Amino acid sequence: MRVVPGGVASVGRTRAWRTWNGGQQELRFALALNATPLAWWEFHNWRSTQLGRPHTPLEEAEGPSLINTHGMTHDLTGAWSLRIDPEQPGRHVLQADVDAVRADLPRRVHGYARRALQLLEPGRYLDELLADPDPGIGTWEGIVVLLAFGHYRACCVERDAADHADGIIAYVRGRAALV
Repeated sequence: MRVVPGGVASVGRTRAWRTWNGGQQELRFALALNATPLAWWEFHNWRSTQLGRPHTPLEEAEGPSLINTHGMTHDLTGAWSLRIDPEQPGRHVLQADVDAVRADLPRRVHGYARRALQLLEPGRYLDELLADPDPGIGTWEGIVVLLAFGHYRACCVERDAADHADGIIAYVRGRAALV
């Protein structure tokens, strides 16, 4: 997890799932990335306040989870498999599978971290949302939040008017609550 001026980026593990392959059970899992732009985190906390929920510290922020491994190669995003070694009693995992994960993990984590941090570069998350050829409601929500709050605040900061931005954003949030 890394907090940067544009938000917070982290890398974790996906949920594991079990499959059967040739009569053998496999446990499969992959990596997951999370990039939370600062404007999204602020919006999320505002919404939490409206719903009577506690605020989320930036270090624990997750979302909007609209962009993940898009553009990353399969050698980084493919799932690992852990199979049972039929030669060992007690359902031990195949050592070759463990060795493969150990060998591949540093390179993959680095690739995921690089991608998560790229999404937090100014305007990058929004640009990728805008490039979606078939945006759903969640994507539109992300576009509205990042475009309205993120770009407006950045514009005001550039012009040394951050206090003015906070007042306008508070007004817009208040109006949205009335609708």
